[in-house]
Amino acid sequence: MRIVFRVEGEPQIGLGHIMRCLALAQSFDSEGHQVLFIMSESSQSFCQKRRDWVGDIMPLATFDEQALSNQVSDDYHDIKLLEANWVKHQCSELGADWLVLDGYQFAPSYRQVLCHDNYKLAVFDDMNNSGDLHADLVINGAHNASKLNYQVSAPQAQLALGKSYQVLRKEFLQVSDKNWRKRNTLTLMFGGSDPQNMTLLALQSLQKINAAMSITVVTGVAYTQLHTLQHFIANSQLNVTHHHDCQNMAEILVGTRLALSAAGGSQFECLACATPAMLLVVADNQKFASQQAAKQGWCLVKQWDQVSIDELISTCMSLWQQAELLQSMHVKALQQPIEDGAKAISELMLTLSDKSEFAV
Repeated sequence: MRIVFRVEGEPQIGLGHIMRCLALAQSFDSEGHQVLFIMSESSQSFCQKRRDWVGDIMPLATFDEQALSNQVSDDYHDIKLLEANWVKHQCSELGADWLVLDGYQFAPSYRQVLCHDNYKLAVFDDMNNSGDLHADLVINGAHNASKLNYQVSAPQAQLALGKSYQVLRKEFLQVSDKNWRKRNTLTLMFGGSDPQNMTLLALQSLQKINAAMSITVVTGVAYTQLHTLQHFIANSQLNVTHHHDCQNMAEILVGTRLALSAAGGSQFECLACATPAMLLVVADNQKFASQQAAKQGWCLVKQWDQVSIDELISTCMSLWQQAELLQSMHVKALQQPIEDGAKAISELMLTLSDKSEFAV
């Protein structure tokens, strides 16, 4: 099969959409299928730096609405619809079997334009709050996804919902050594862009209390305060190791005693590595999954706008000093099954494809 992904990742929207598309693309690639990404120039630099990247990248065409206004009918003046029609044309020209769409910026009208008889449309969704999905397949790996009433927004779609469809990149599915005795660091990881700059705020708070443990800091390629952070670390008395645009997160997490992390996709990576965590919820779509994770006993959850950074670090330090509790959280994480959701999705898409010659 040939699968095309339409997705973006930038400081304003983070990198989570790209990372889960990459996880699915890796599954397809490992089975010999062709994958291709369509994205804007601003998103491409992140992808091209990753050692685990798979698939070619097609630059998204740019549209000058004023220049095109005299060349197309009034129905196509909306620049996003121009873009959607261009994407649809590319999929047809490429002979795509599936188009996978992931991002909050794609409106129902955009998705409707993408509907086409020559390929099927899969949509990653998180909250079912953006109107009609116009999809052949809806993907949502959240625990509560089956309760989100997709029968209304996507009445004709096949539904890939729940934990069995959570996607993880290959590095997290291949983790074998989760030995607790090897863990000795506090790891700070606030997502690919960290728009609130929680990384620097957390380090400043740790410095105020003269924290003595080894601290690992992970920032993504979309993080915009890199120079300021590097200057702080260089002049700090803290024992900090900084990884920017990290390519080996699983290796870092299996050496982590406690992670202070943004919720979202990172929490599933912590769980896959059996790493106790304090999860910081920064978006509404992260709440339910984080609450479910807290019930499993391997993490604590805080709402970023309901606690000060000093309070957050104080709770973190209290937890750090409770060795038996941390180890019990680690054990509870080990008890949670880790499923290959990307493989489950790819197998489902293969089954739904009209082209019988692709059958396994």
